[in-house]
Amino acid sequence: MTTEQSTAHELGRPQHRIWSEIEPTPLGDFGNRIMIKALTADKVQVLHVAIAADTVIPNPADPGEQEVHPMEQIDVILTGRMAYVVDGKERVLGPGEALGIPGGVPHSAVALEDTTMIEVFTPIPDFPTGEVRTP
Repeated sequence: MTTEQSTAHELGRPQHRIWSEIEPTPLGDFGNRIMIKALTADKVQVLHVAIAADTVIPNPADPGEQEVHPMEQIDVILTGRMAYVVDGKERVLGPGEALGIPGGVPHSAVALEDTTMIEVFTPIPDFPTGEVRTP
């Protein structure tokens, strides 16, 4: 089986992933503090995310800064703990807990310990994932 890397995905094309076989990709300026693996379908993207303890999102230089984006987002914590501030309210999530964040709602987060999660976005965000498409 061959794979090809693509920045654009083909609509209606099934994708198969085995998370343990995917090489993680650093997320933007976070470097190795946030590593992602991606599966992108037609209208939704699912990420397997590993976040190092004490990582502040969106801005490590300003922990009070919040991000706002048009995508709906769902985070499902697999291991570790995350502290979120969503629309002014703080929530701490651990393994087995999930948080849905509607598009347009201000939010930020900090990893209280090394954390892994599944993160779902719709519509698909435009940040690079290093995703390798499967046949």
